[in-house]
Amino acid sequence: MSSHRRRRPPILDDNDDHDNRHPPTSRQSHDLATQKRRAHAISLHSFSTKRGHDRALAEFKKRKETKFLKNAALLREYSKAMKSEGFDIGRGASRKRDRDYALEGKAQTGSNEPDVEASSSRKKRHKSDPLHDARKKAIHLKESQLEKQNENKRRQDLEEKKMQNRKNRARKLMQRTKNGQPLMKNVICDLLGKIKSDVGADEK
Repeated sequence: MSSHRRRRPPILDDNDDHDNRHPPTSRQSHDLATQKRRAHAISLHSFSTKRGHDRALAEFKKRKETKFLKNAALLREYSKAMKSEGFDIGRGASRKRDRDYALEGKAQTGSNEPDVEASSSRKKRHKSDPLHDARKKAIHLKESQLEKQNENKRRQDLEEKKMQNRKNRARKLMQRTKNGQPLMKNVICDLLGKIKSDVGADEK
């Protein structure tokens, strides 16, 4: 006999072989996950009949009913008070009734004088503008900027005028005769202008 025993080949299961050869598709895995979710989910009826939901709904209904009863009691007291004072019920606020009565009295008496109290009460109260100071400051700043621009423009015009006069004076003084001598009339006019300017400065 041989010292080595023969090993039996492993027995293969048909299901294992099928699973190894054909893994589950994505659609099958999705269906399996959907079935699991449905198994763990609860129905709408069971959710709506939960204890906490019922308690919250009952508390809301109770608050609503309490508020309704309170308003009804207040309306009854108001109706009794209006009847005891001799007023009609449900005609609005007393201010409106007083105004109507005042207009009826004026129509009966025929007076055309304006009611000072009624007009003053009907005047609207002007609301304070929170941006009043900011607007005022912006207007002041704009005016100062405009004034500064005008001042700069005047200074620039004066400088241009001085430059033009200087060029004209230099051109006149540079004029020469045929012999290369300066024109005396231009020199004399320039000297007279200097004397006049000096005299005017001394008088000031």
